[in-house]
This record gives sequence, C-alpha cells and structure tokens, in this order.
Amino acid sequence: MLDEERLTREMIALWETGVDGIIDAFERYCAPDVKWINTGIPSVEGLDKCIELLRAQQAAWKFASTRVDVRSVLAAPGLVMIERVDRVFDESGAEIFGAPVVGVLEWADGKITQWRDYFDPGPLLAVGQL
Repeated sequence: MLDEERLTREMIALWETGVDGIIDAFERYCAPDVKWINTGIPSVEGLDKCIELLRAQQAAWKFASTRVDVRSVLAAPGLVMIERVDRVFDESGAEIFGAPVVGVLEWADGKITQWRDYFDPGPLLAVGQL
C-alpha cells in the first residue's frame, strides 16, 4: 500500500470520532495552503478556511458524527482517488443523510495540497444551506 493511500485511510478513520476528529484530520493531513474544491457547495483555499467551512457545515446540518463507507480506492504516487459514501449522523445517532462522493486527493510531502470532492449536493443542501 502506498503511503498516500495509508494516510488517506488514517485521515478518514479520524472522521468517525466526531466533528473534532474531522477537524483534527484536516489539521494533521492537509497542507496550510490546501485547496478544497466541492461540487455545488463552496470551495475554499487554506487550512483555516477549510475548518471554517467544516464548522459552517456542522451548524447547518446539525451533525455530531460521520461514517465513511469506502467503495474503492485507486492510488499512485502523489494521488489518491477514493469512492465513498459519507454518512452524517445527529447526536441521537440518526442518519441525517448519506452522500456518494468521489474524492481526488493530491499529496506532497505527506500532506494534501488539493482535494476535489465530486457529488450531488442535493442531499446536503436539503438539510441546511451553507
């Protein structure tokens, strides 16, 4: 397994520990000038802006935790493509939504420098605008 795939899997595992885990994952695995490009919701540049967007998502969607079901992973030096379903849960454990996503992560020196997520934003926007 390439380092990029291992790091991607480690990062996603942190998401399942709650919102603080998601933020920790971004801080650990993203470069300070990371570009996070999303389909149909705001794209941001810079780690601080990524964390602001995560907090806005939490406020809009009122979620407490996530689970990521990985369907497939393709990895090459400096690149990981991951097909997944991001499942978002409220504090009671009820699923708010599940969103199929294909993510493309560009890695350099052990950090994500660009992250592109492709998905239908409808389920996300139905529960709260950003």
